[in-house]
Amino acid sequence: MSLTGFCYGAFGGLGRALLGLYGSSFEDQLESADVRIYPEAYCSVIAFWTIISCFGGVGFFFFMEAFLPSLLPFPRDLVFLALPLLPIGFGYAIPKSKTSSRTTSLECEVPFAAAYTTVMATGGISPYTSLQRLKDVPLLPNLQKISKRLDIDVRGLGLDPVTALEKSAKTLPSKEYKELLLGYASTLRSGGDVVHYLLRRTEVMFRDRVTRIKAVGDRAGTLMEIYMTVGVLLALGLYSIYIVSVVMESFASVPMFSGGSFILFAYVFLPMISIMFLWFVDISQPKYPSYDTRVYKVFFSTLPAFILMVVAFFFSFLIPELGAIPIFSQCVWLITFLTEKLMGLERGYEASVGLCLSFILGTLPAASADTKFSTEESGIEFGITSFLRDLVESRKSGLSPEKCIISLSKRNYGKLSRHLVTIAKQLGWGVSFTNIYDAFATNVRSWLARINMYLLVDAIQVGGGTPDTLETLASFSEINVSLEKEKRMMLKPLLLIPYIGAGILVLFTIVFLVFSRSILVVAKKSVAFSEFVTLLLPPLIFHVYMMGLVAGKIGSEKISSGFKHALFLTIFTVIVLILSPYLTSGFNLELST
Repeated sequence: MSLTGFCYGAFGGLGRALLGLYGSSFEDQLESADVRIYPEAYCSVIAFWTIISCFGGVGFFFFMEAFLPSLLPFPRDLVFLALPLLPIGFGYAIPKSKTSSRTTSLECEVPFAAAYTTVMATGGISPYTSLQRLKDVPLLPNLQKISKRLDIDVRGLGLDPVTALEKSAKTLPSKEYKELLLGYASTLRSGGDVVHYLLRRTEVMFRDRVTRIKAVGDRAGTLMEIYMTVGVLLALGLYSIYIVSVVMESFASVPMFSGGSFILFAYVFLPMISIMFLWFVDISQPKYPSYDTRVYKVFFSTLPAFILMVVAFFFSFLIPELGAIPIFSQCVWLITFLTEKLMGLERGYEASVGLCLSFILGTLPAASADTKFSTEESGIEFGITSFLRDLVESRKSGLSPEKCIISLSKRNYGKLSRHLVTIAKQLGWGVSFTNIYDAFATNVRSWLARINMYLLVDAIQVGGGTPDTLETLASFSEINVSLEKEKRMMLKPLLLIPYIGAGILVLFTIVFLVFSRSILVVAKKSVAFSEFVTLLLPPLIFHVYMMGLVAGKIGSEKISSGFKHALFLTIFTVIVLILSPYLTSGFNLELST
């Protein structure tokens, strides 16, 4: 028996009561979220986890009272009462979250599905038949599921295709999809020009995407400003408080801000802020249904070496016993030589320089791979748009689509050319268009290029590849490339902000440290400056590295692009460290530490 079946059998009454608590619209929310579970059974599972949380709350209450009574500053009763409410809250929020995610995915897929049905309609294929052909297309996963349900409604339930399309439109959380299909059904029943309606409706969708792209740029700018405000000002404020507290402790001998609290803030709280922003940016940005994972494979394949370098170059200075191991002692000597002899920094900066070197060497392969793959993807996307426009003009001369492709393969389309030469050879050998597309999709990871090639293959294979059909396809491809170019231009200026924030963070911290030491010199007090720098700067460098990941995610909608910015920000931090002695020379007074 499955967990759902067990919960429904054992806690069905509680599930019905919980369903009544959620309200009558909760069943529609499950339908919109594509949660294929009977509502009472779903609520029974929530009731099961609520009971488990009750027992967990009791155990947590007695454990804290018995062993750790001083760790929780607030009443334990609050924890006991809050834990059972978490499953109920999550159970209600999960369908809403899935609906929002599904709506975002459909907003990306529906314009391309509309373009596909329009291209097919110009070749004489009905929209229902076009959607049915999407059953075997993983490029549009949400519409793939919808087309399978349409097939069940028509073949299994006996609905006519137009009624099935109307039913599908009413149950999905996509306004564009609903308007497209309901308008098509109305146009068909009234005897209107279906092809003209689909063409105009698809053009409206792509114009709406222009507005949405601008909104994405404005939202990204707002998110970047909020992140910089939180990440930079909060870090500066608390670093200043900790430095001042250490200085005051030298005079009053009263601890104000403990080192443990600072470590918790610097190594846990700041990275959690960056991770939270990564998640928030991910759910707020439109995304294509698939993405290239090769950069992540490169990063995870080099991760063991990355971790080893962090241990050798950074932790060897924090743990003296580790630095005494022969292989690690050589790394300690190397970092010390780089810090004191080549960079001209005083003692205490070795751990920071070692961490920077670890981040640079560990991120370099992934950053290089992202640059290579991104350049290749953008080149193929631009090349396929130019190729489709030339294909339309060649097709108007009367040549068959196959001969047009073979003729155009001799032209230069940048990164697309080698793939086009392969396609031309396959056509000469008599390979089917289906196999040609499969080979292209295997070698090309760009979703935009793959969907354009799929539309072209189907337009030729099913619609005959008429000039009107190819003209429609080329126009939509040009609009897409223009939108992507405009989006990159809007987001590019935002990437300067993290570099300014990183420079301010590192430079301010170093200047304030040296200034505080000078104050203590004047007061004839001393502080272990090298230990102070070792405590303060490494978590700041880690925070700067995370800022690079967030900047890449906001600027290009991919965390993989963040590796490049994290690398550049770390190099920028090293430059600031090298220049810091010259920038702080006015505050620096000699003191033996």
